[in-house]
Amino acid sequence: MAKQFTVPSLAKADVEYGGLEAKLSELSGDSQGTATAIADLIADIEARPAPRIRVDVAALLGETIDQTLSERPEKLRALRRHAEAVDAAIVEVRQRLRDRTGTASKKACDLVRIEYGRRIDALVSALDAVQAARLHADALLDDLESEGVQLTYLPALRPIFLGDKNDGHIHRFKREAMEAGYVN
Repeated sequence: MAKQFTVPSLAKADVEYGGLEAKLSELSGDSQGTATAIADLIADIEARPAPRIRVDVAALLGETIDQTLSERPEKLRALRRHAEAVDAAIVEVRQRLRDRTGTASKKACDLVRIEYGRRIDALVSALDAVQAARLHADALLDDLESEGVQLTYLPALRPIFLGDKNDGHIHRFKREAMEAGYVN
């Protein structure tokens, strides 16, 4: 039984690409967490408005005010600044991933080249068998025609989708596979 071949992802083929993907995942999680924190803080501000008087004025009046209520707007500004920075970092990492895709793709292709060559070789062998079978079938039709037999009574099938029997699609594919170095 043939061993299962696993195609490598870009991240598996290229360590730097993998690191960028991990960073993007980390930043995406940070972005979601920050968005949730912003939404929660806005909901809290709307549900529990800050007092109209300052904390020090309230203290002089003998009243107690939750100081964290007045700190929320600054916390919201800080969260929004952080969200902007995270968004900018995500844009940068995505650009770096796009820039790195070519290098990572080359590495992935290098890792699968031998397996791909093995599969192309198997395909060429199968096409050789198809070509041999085609020539064998065509030879019978050619012999019938040389005897003057009208083939419409058979009916005769010629695999014209394969191109010319002496230099058709199979021949061209095999030539390309040889030029690419997949078969001898």
